[in-house]
Amino acid sequence: MNQNQSLEQTQHVGLEATMNEEDQYDDGLLKYQIPQRIDAPIDKESYLKDPLQIKKKPQLPPLDQKSNIEEILNSIFPPKKWQKNNEYYKANVSADEVSRFDLQDLEETLNKKLRLRQARKNGICPVREDLHNQLFDEIIRQCTINCPERGLLLLRVRDNLRMTFAAYQTLYQGSVVFGVRKALQAEKDKPELQARIEELEKKKIYLQNRKIILENELDSIEKSFKEIRTIEEERKQNELNYLKAQTKSLQTFLNNIQSS
Repeated sequence: MNQNQSLEQTQHVGLEATMNEEDQYDDGLLKYQIPQRIDAPIDKESYLKDPLQIKKKPQLPPLDQKSNIEEILNSIFPPKKWQKNNEYYKANVSADEVSRFDLQDLEETLNKKLRLRQARKNGICPVREDLHNQLFDEIIRQCTINCPERGLLLLRVRDNLRMTFAAYQTLYQGSVVFGVRKALQAEKDKPELQARIEELEKKKIYLQNRKIILENELDSIEKSFKEIRTIEEERKQNELNYLKAQTKSLQTFLNNIQSS
């Protein structure tokens, strides 16, 4: 009994999510046909999956088999399916050609949605990206109706752009994670670095004081050495003068002896 209640709750949640997705489809820029009621499918779980979010790429029919436009469109944009009031519905993408008035209406609808969803004009904006993706899908649909080859080429361009964007997004997320990791590491090492800075500041003050002391000692030594050198020079000069005087006196004495 509990399993049945759990199953009913799961189906109810899936139904609400599917109805929300249906409303999202109806508000999108990609044009669909009027929904048609169909019989209940065997595999309900896979039936209610969003066809635009299926990772498996649909197989496109080869052009040489002269596939009609509707088959090509259904291959590019799988039909949307949902459940409502215990009834199952399906809507294929529209194969109607567009006129100039339809293009004007599409432009007005796009601008209106940009204003209502408050899309940013500059920078990265998920809202603008979503609406432009819908617009690109609608352009692919319109081009496929007029020229299937051109539509398939645009489909390849769209897939390549999405792959490139996904790659850049992965790189950006990786760089953000790396930056956050580095910031956390720096925050973790901050107390240790702060203690190291304080230690070096104290050592700097000690060395500055030591420098002043040594400079004072050097000045004192130089002054003492200068005084000692001056005294020594005066002493040597006095001795030299004394010796010169003695030499002169002895020379005079010898001269007097020789003359007598």
